[in-house]
Amino acid sequence: MTYPYGLKTNPYPSSPTPTEQDAKILGGTRHIEAKETIIECISDLYKKITRKNSTDNDFRVITLVQDVGSGKTHLALHVKTLKTRQDIVTTYVDLSTISPKTNESIYNALIHGFSKELFSDLKQKFLMQMCDKAQRGDTLAKRALGYGIIDKLKGVTLKQKTEDIIYDKQLAPKESLERYLAANYDSHEAVLVKNIIFNSFDKISNLDDLLGRITAVSKFSHNLLGKVILFELDEVDSQEGTMEFIKSLINAHIPASVLLLITTPSAYLDIQKANASVFDRLEKANYKIDLAGANSVDELIEIAIEYIKDADKTEKFNKKEQQDLAAKIRVLCDEFPEFRNVRSIINILNHAVEVAHSLSAPEITENVIDETVKHTYPGLKIRGSIMEVPISEFIKIKRSSGATESQIKQALSNLVNYAHEIGNISKASKANPSFDVVFSDPFGTKIGITVVMDDNHAKNFETISNVLKSSAFVDKLVILTNTSVPQSNQATIVTMDKSKLVDLLYFSSKYTERKLDEPETEKVKMLAKTICVI
Repeated sequence: MTYPYGLKTNPYPSSPTPTEQDAKILGGTRHIEAKETIIECISDLYKKITRKNSTDNDFRVITLVQDVGSGKTHLALHVKTLKTRQDIVTTYVDLSTISPKTNESIYNALIHGFSKELFSDLKQKFLMQMCDKAQRGDTLAKRALGYGIIDKLKGVTLKQKTEDIIYDKQLAPKESLERYLAANYDSHEAVLVKNIIFNSFDKISNLDDLLGRITAVSKFSHNLLGKVILFELDEVDSQEGTMEFIKSLINAHIPASVLLLITTPSAYLDIQKANASVFDRLEKANYKIDLAGANSVDELIEIAIEYIKDADKTEKFNKKEQQDLAAKIRVLCDEFPEFRNVRSIINILNHAVEVAHSLSAPEITENVIDETVKHTYPGLKIRGSIMEVPISEFIKIKRSSGATESQIKQALSNLVNYAHEIGNISKASKANPSFDVVFSDPFGTKIGITVVMDDNHAKNFETISNVLKSSAFVDKLVILTNTSVPQSNQATIVTMDKSKLVDLLYFSSKYTERKLDEPETEKVKMLAKTICVI
């Protein structure tokens, strides 16, 4: 069995929390625009400091704000995974996973957020610098590399000795290395270089240590590797530990770095209340990104389609398939607000692909979505539906020509026929051109119903006005319309909202196919009452 659209695997991530692997795919106009803004900030800073020493303290702040599930974390991880960007190195930290938020815990998270490649490259740079100095006669450098008379007698070169340490074939002598570092770096830099060479990071004791070592990372990354540091801090909140760290980080102006602060609108307001000073700094950010619109239906469709397009190696997911899936997603999002965010729509599509796979469905069909919703969101119903229309049928109705006036008239006629068959009303023997249906209730009241449902509401007003003139031909006139009009003494106006329309069309379909079940009889009666048939 293959996955729908000829895919070899499910293209949608199963985890509600994005991973770096998931984040390689980025869709949606708002997300792409936000990504370009972040890259623009980094590029601007990089160009400014390319030929400068990073101690010039060039520093940028970006805030990224939007609701939970809008794709903020996904965007941040996507930027981190960009292999085409050779001018940045990124550390990502989810502050919500750190408790308590101490200087030590935050520092450890920042260090572990960097790639191993960064520290591997820096280690090589540091040791090769020591090798160059040792070759020029620097005694401290030679001792730091552990190079002695025995190595010389054996014909081991300084470069070979250095490479053995770089590739972890042997360790540098700790005490000699510390003496060399103390003579060439400040205290924070010396500790960091030692940590990188030994692949083990010392603890910090205070905020000064944290800022000093982070500054050293940024300085070395720029001066030795030509890279800008991007600090991504997700789930920024108003806790005291977070506020103290954020304020200190901004005040320190870490050289050659960009600070990306990611939060929600509610947390942003909490920060304003908890710490006016930090809030002021966030308000003065160099770039302020609001992902407003990231949860719009059009944006969600773009994101959903991008996942399949990226995984589609056979190009079976053509324009027609894309438009078809888009229409289904649009109906889901319109009907169920709970699906209207990036996280939720990706989740349901992940399940839908698995259901399609198990059913050997060539695409995500209405039935696939119906089965998915039943199992993933049990109890979820179409709002206001008396007939309890299955989601698959609802999507079919919404995606087809919809509730056209002719369809509703036919459905109304079927409902009157059904009510006549079960003895609730007596259908008139002769049709009256002034009305779509005419019948009598059990008390002999003659009732005429007319459907007025053109898309042109101005035209509907005119038609309703003309219909009212025919009220004298019946005891009771009912007008079914999609246009909001005031009630009249001459007629009962029934506004046909979405649920009534779908219920009526669903009933009509089952009635025509003779598939109405016994339990549905009472539901049909209730539907008939809402539109004055019985």
